Amino acid sequence: MDKPTALAKLRQMCSRQEKCPADVLSLLKRWEVDEDQHHIIVETLIKEKFVDEQRYASAFIRDKMKFDHWGLVKIKVMLHQKGISSSITDDLLKQVDRNEYKEMIGRELAKKRKSLKGTPYEIWAKLARYGSSRGYELENMQAFLKEPQ
Repeated sequence: MDKPTALAKLRQMCSRQEKCPADVLSLLKRWEVDEDQHHIIVETLIKEKFVDEQRYASAFIRDKMKFDHWGLVKIKVMLHQKGISSSITDDLLKQVDRNEYKEMIGRELAKKRKSLKGTPYEIWAKLARYGSSRGYELENMQAFLKEPQ
């Protein structure tokens, strides 16, 4: 695909859905656009405000918490993998409502607890593993994990 076609297609995509520079580069590689043009296309999209890391990270955090019920640890790791800078990620994660976040953790752990069987220790361990896999911090899970007797 040539540069003007790729740029037009990306403008259209980015106007409908948030993309980060890593997403754009991935698409350019898949479309087999000349590698010399990748940087130019990404810079053009950033300059034209079609791609914005802060806006992308904000939408990513909001969506992953609201729809997928991810914890802050998992969100931070995934944004890092997408190439979003730590300063942007840290600033946005500080803005998360901690009460809402803890309520979400409580709801998710309570829902999971209903499906678990075993001794109190096994249930505690399974819930702790489940919460960790979702990206919840242990200090936020502790209030909802009943210590095994």
